Amino acid sequence: MSVRGKLFTVFTRKTQNINPIAYPDAIAKMKKMSEGYINEKVPKGCKLGKFSTANGSRYEIVTRNGCEGKKYILYFHGGAYVTGLLSMYRRFVMGLSENITGVLSDYSLAPESKYPTQLDEAYDVWNDLTQNRKINPDDIIIGGDSSGGNLTLAFMLRLRDDGRKMPCGCFLLSPWTDMLMTGKSYDTHYCDDAQIGEYKAVLTEEKRRKLINSDLFCFVGDGDRKNPYISPLYGEFIGFPPVFFCVGENEMLLDDTLAVKAKMDRSGIHTVLEKQPKMFHTYILCMNSMPESKRSYNELKKFVKELI
Repeated sequence: MSVRGKLFTVFTRKTQNINPIAYPDAIAKMKKMSEGYINEKVPKGCKLGKFSTANGSRYEIVTRNGCEGKKYILYFHGGAYVTGLLSMYRRFVMGLSENITGVLSDYSLAPESKYPTQLDEAYDVWNDLTQNRKINPDDIIIGGDSSGGNLTLAFMLRLRDDGRKMPCGCFLLSPWTDMLMTGKSYDTHYCDDAQIGEYKAVLTEEKRRKLINSDLFCFVGDGDRKNPYISPLYGEFIGFPPVFFCVGENEMLLDDTLAVKAKMDRSGIHTVLEKQPKMFHTYILCMNSMPESKRSYNELKKFVKELI
């Protein structure tokens, strides 16, 4: 691990850890933490527009020099479905290519809004883009991080199941895919993951039950955790476009990524896996702040470039 990687790991563990056992008020902490990052700041040279569908689903469009490009990235942000759309995501999306327009979903938040609210809103935004704005799905790449990766996969499953035309590609950054926590990485990396884990601790069965029943999973509500629209791991991915995965090797959610990729590979889907040793959950969002995130961000840029 690089020196900056070590520093960012310590910083993340101390300031952004959301483990509900270590921090019983984790959800309140996440909401408060995000408040300082929700603002109108936009990347240099870009213009921000805020929109709402006829059904009230909110989204943003970020254009470079005020002009929409021919290709679009539809992005679903992370934050366990409880934190809002942060300004940093505009910079992250627009930094992927000079030739894209960013569309960022500003979905309703848990615990006030639970499944299937966010999925319905994603579908509503898609309809607004493809039907009202007449954007061809072939010109859209979709992606998301963590819970946004969960929403991306669930949304694509629903599109496919409804016989709708799919986007031209997809990227999933540390996606949350299994609400039953069946992956071994939950155990092996419980003490390692700076953002979700518990430092120098062991995941006992008692702690596992507490985690699964904690407010961290509040978006599920009364839903079936094996429903692929809630836990995409339990779905099938035939008909999906090319998919880029990024995950840190020290993540509790490492197997959430690897298991979905393995299922896609068996279905003949073209996949790309980018991972960095000793990295924590959603480390790629640090972009150019440390060598590990910079390498992964550049690999994602290459994937996007091949699609546009």
